[in-house]
Amino acid sequence: MPLKPSDVTSRPVYPPLAPQPGAGRHWLVLEGSAIDAALEAELAATFAPVAPRLQVWCVGAPPQGLGPVTALADLDALPASLGTPGAPLVSDRLFVQGSEPFVWSVFLAARQLGLAESQIQLAHAGSARRRVWCTHCHGFTEGVSTSTVACAGCGRELLVRDHFSRRHGAFMGVMVDAEVPGERPVREEVFP
Repeated sequence: MPLKPSDVTSRPVYPPLAPQPGAGRHWLVLEGSAIDAALEAELAATFAPVAPRLQVWCVGAPPQGLGPVTALADLDALPASLGTPGAPLVSDRLFVQGSEPFVWSVFLAARQLGLAESQIQLAHAGSARRRVWCTHCHGFTEGVSTSTVACAGCGRELLVRDHFSRRHGAFMGVMVDAEVPGERPVREEVFP
């Protein structure tokens, strides 16, 4: 499902993934639950020109049409996989496709491994649910689909803003009734 455009400049924009024939290794990391048959076929065609230099990892059920795919139980196994064989080189490129929380989790892990932001391409697929970072307790609430949410850390009712923090890989959540205690908007389902 494509994400709705936003006037908020911090909101990420996700162009389609585009391999770079002159680059070295191409690493493709996928969220299995976000990849349908049509997207799988599109990815296979897109990455065909760099197939000899393509390594594919998938968290969850791996797609069948992309050649050999290393299945990972969860994202915790990814940094070790990307770190071998050898450290990332300047010519390496990382491509990530999945839900927003997924692609930003991979992005943050890749940055810690030493990849530059310019070496990483992110593309959205699947759910529009959000990861929300509480500006009060600094905790995260995962899988948010509503306009307001109770913080998983401190319990405050948070307004889910469209402002995105690349540092945290999450949307900002601020207390909904900070100015007028008890005055809360109606919770609406907005991020399916």
